[in-house]
Amino acid sequence: MGKMQKDSKKASKKWIWILLAVIAVILAAVVIFMKGRTEKEVFSVDGQPVYREEVACIVNKIKLYQREKTAEKAGIDVSEFTWETEADGKTGYEYLADAVVEELKEIKTMQKEAMDNGLADAIDYPSLMKAMEKENKDRGEKKGNNETVFGVTRYTADQFYDYFNENLSLQNKRELINKEVLTASDEEARAVYDADPEYFDNEDYENVKTSAQNLVLENKYQEHLKEMAEGAKVEIQDEQALLQAVKDALEGKS
Repeated sequence: MGKMQKDSKKASKKWIWILLAVIAVILAAVVIFMKGRTEKEVFSVDGQPVYREEVACIVNKIKLYQREKTAEKAGIDVSEFTWETEADGKTGYEYLADAVVEELKEIKTMQKEAMDNGLADAIDYPSLMKAMEKENKDRGEKKGNNETVFGVTRYTADQFYDYFNENLSLQNKRELINKEVLTASDEEARAVYDADPEYFDNEDYENVKTSAQNLVLENKYQEHLKEMAEGAKVEIQDEQALLQAVKDALEGKS
């Protein structure tokens, strides 16, 4: 009995050490995963993380406009502009970074409101990329089966990010209209029409009344998005990390 008890104790200790080793490996993997995730988070908007890839997406969308804007501020021709160009003590890189933050404030606050309205289950970038993979797989299978596929057959990350946000914003606007958070009175529609009849091809008001009301609703929605963005809390843990993310995006680095 004594030998059996000793063997049993040795086996128990062995399994304990194995279990501890497994736990250590799992913890190390979690730390590595969280470190990688944290490195990709550049800043947050009302607690919602913004990833490097999102910064890159916005940089690609606004860099040309921002280049012209900063060149004008610096008083030079755009052909002479580089991102090192300074205007009022700030470089082009810094102006671009500021513009990226402003753009993403509006996107993130819209996403959060839409999720609160039950229009999305997840809005973080990794979840959107998983949704993109599924969407691309579905589209690929449809094409393989000779079924109709509307739009692109396969989204890039930037394309899907825009596609997701544009559709989510449309749904969010409809939800606010249905809840009568956004309304358009006849007087408001008439005022929009009277302000610019050419916009409506100089048609009689009664013929374009619905279009005028829709324009009022769209204008109110854009104002609503801007108000939410202005009230958002932005936390930038490392200004240099944000600036580097912008520079990497301009150079096509991930």
